[in-house]
Amino acid sequence: MLLKLLGLPLTLPAAGIRYCLEKVAEIADAEMNSEEPVKAELLELQLALEEGEMDEAQYRGREAVLLARLRQVRERQRELARQRSEEDEGGGGARVYIEIPEELR
Repeated sequence: MLLKLLGLPLTLPAAGIRYCLEKVAEIADAEMNSEEPVKAELLELQLALEEGEMDEAQYRGREAVLLARLRQVRERQRELARQRSEEDEGGGGARVYIEIPEELR
């Protein structure tokens, strides 16, 4: 007990820094696995094309990059869902599968 008290000036700041870094990593991971920022960029891109701020060739190039990013995000989401379902299988829980039509994705 005495050693823990004496070590607090060193361990407490380290624990606080560790907590902050874990939270930053969680937020970055959530942002990386979210479709919303990519969809927002696609919408802005469409608006820029409609307003004449870019030509069709520029639009197609940037759209291809954004759609590739969107596919990557969706693949990561599927992989995370697979990992969670594999972890849940050990608990014997029930599974529900929902299929979303392609036009709604």
